[in-house]
Amino acid sequence: MSTLKDVAKKAKVSVATASYVMNGSELITKPTKEKVLQAAKELGYRPNGSAKNLKKNKTNIIGLFLSGFTGPFFNELLEGIQVTVIKNGYEMVVCASDDKHRLLVERYVDGAIILNYHISNELLDSLASEKFPIVVLDRELDNKYVKEVLLPNKRGMDYTVNHLVEQGHQRIGFIAGSKESFDGESRLEGFRESLAIHGLTFKESDLIRADFTEISGLLSMSKYLEDNETRPTAFVSANDEMAMGAVKAVQQKGLKVPHHIAFVGFDDIDLARYVQPALTTVRVQKKQWGKTAAETLFDMLEKEEALNEKEIPIEFITRQSS
Repeated sequence: MSTLKDVAKKAKVSVATASYVMNGSELITKPTKEKVLQAAKELGYRPNGSAKNLKKNKTNIIGLFLSGFTGPFFNELLEGIQVTVIKNGYEMVVCASDDKHRLLVERYVDGAIILNYHISNELLDSLASEKFPIVVLDRELDNKYVKEVLLPNKRGMDYTVNHLVEQGHQRIGFIAGSKESFDGESRLEGFRESLAIHGLTFKESDLIRADFTEISGLLSMSKYLEDNETRPTAFVSANDEMAMGAVKAVQQKGLKVPHHIAFVGFDDIDLARYVQPALTTVRVQKKQWGKTAAETLFDMLEKEEALNEKEIPIEFITRQSS
């Protein structure tokens, strides 16, 4: 592999002059620049990106760190982030795993957006700085260099419980995901609070745990139906996929939705309107969520005044499942 020294030798210039040319300096004359670039082309030389970035202390890359890509939720979120990243002349890398993420720890990116419960608060707290801002979508963290862009989960639960109570439901169950999910647990907490406001008691036996997937919703609800002779007349789910799986389990049992059990999901993924019956749900503006997260990060990178907190729009969508 050719080095900068080889380019300088072929172009008959100093290594310093060759370096200035490769870094786009305006101090070098046009003939010398052309001579160096021609030598680099003939030798197949490519600048060492890592070395250049180390010198500039900047990569022009944003990192998005997810806990996984499972499910249809992430597409619009990614699109919203990507549009904003491109608009600002940056690139984006997306990482999904349950380790500490080398790109994050070694700061191969200029800033990070986090939607990954595997990454601890302690790690983020130690990494965040004026030169390395972080936006979190999945937790609350008290650090001046970390900004939160969170969904109004509890307001979504207020809409949901109000709707079901208006329909006459008095015993309402909940399908939850992993306890490690910030959004999932916020929705469960909001659900409990909304029930209490309406003077309704939540039976802990009516709490079903799954893992946010459709198959887990089906299996968990099937077991619940087998184990319980009396049951709620409605269930709220922490996301649409679990709700759709639970609906299938009820139908396989020979029960009708919503006649025997009504269901409400959360997110409004594309499939929610096409399943039978179509799923009542809370619509999250996922693209706007991503766009707002990225805009917040770029404000931090550009040392601008922090944006006033922008609440991500949500909307209650009534369909046939309730």
